[in-house]
Amino acid sequence: MKKIKHAPHLTEAQKARNLMRWASKAYLATELRPDLKDAGAPGGHAGSISAATDGNYPYASLSLICLDHDATPYMLLSDLADHSQNLAANAKAGMLFDGTAGYRDPLAGGRVTLVGTMTKVEDDRMLQRFLNRHPASKLYAGFKDFSLYKYTIDAAHLIGGFAKATWVPSTALKLDCETCQDLLESESSIVEHMNSDHMDAINIIAETLLKLEKKQKWRMTGIDPEGWDLHNGHVHARCPFDQLITDANSARNALIAQAKSAREASQ
Repeated sequence: MKKIKHAPHLTEAQKARNLMRWASKAYLATELRPDLKDAGAPGGHAGSISAATDGNYPYASLSLICLDHDATPYMLLSDLADHSQNLAANAKAGMLFDGTAGYRDPLAGGRVTLVGTMTKVEDDRMLQRFLNRHPASKLYAGFKDFSLYKYTIDAAHLIGGFAKATWVPSTALKLDCETCQDLLESESSIVEHMNSDHMDAINIIAETLLKLEKKQKWRMTGIDPEGWDLHNGHVHARCPFDQLITDANSARNALIAQAKSAREASQ
């Protein structure tokens, strides 16, 4: 992942959202219950630790992530996995977004820890948004044991670098999308149109404005009021907007302006 740098004018909540939107994966912490799985269950069980301790353990795992327009996280998890069975018994969970890539000293980079609850949902729009971001997940998304999970944020802890920590309430962290319904409904058509008719614009923005690797087949995977996401088959990236967009027309104007700026800079 490219080194994340925040514009100086951003609020703490905006910095946290920006870091979260860049992420393609996150660490999920659940309460490990050794008695939830039988010894013969897939992946085994942790029953061997139950005799050595009173109470339960925190259990950390790594999963792919996708954010909704308002920055609500979603994961596609197997019901057979330990973290899913932990969540079925206790929906409280922590989530860590790591934005330290590219820093010589990882502690100088940003990270966001969320506290909240994780529950299974049925949401065709978010499932498609997830699969657009993680196309390899299509191989197992239809399996009966895989389900979409929504994370409800109670609070966020932003660490913006060494000795730079602050708590951000969920009301500030989540983006108010009340006026952005048109963009949400238009997202699929915008993504399809850009990838079908404007690959040249996507790639020149990626190479010139974002300074990403050249001669790659970059594709748009999603768009939200604060920016749009792209992927080249191996690497995820993000292109922010200068101001919030709320509908298809403002998205079109913002993308045209970015493409024009990139073409002028490349000359």
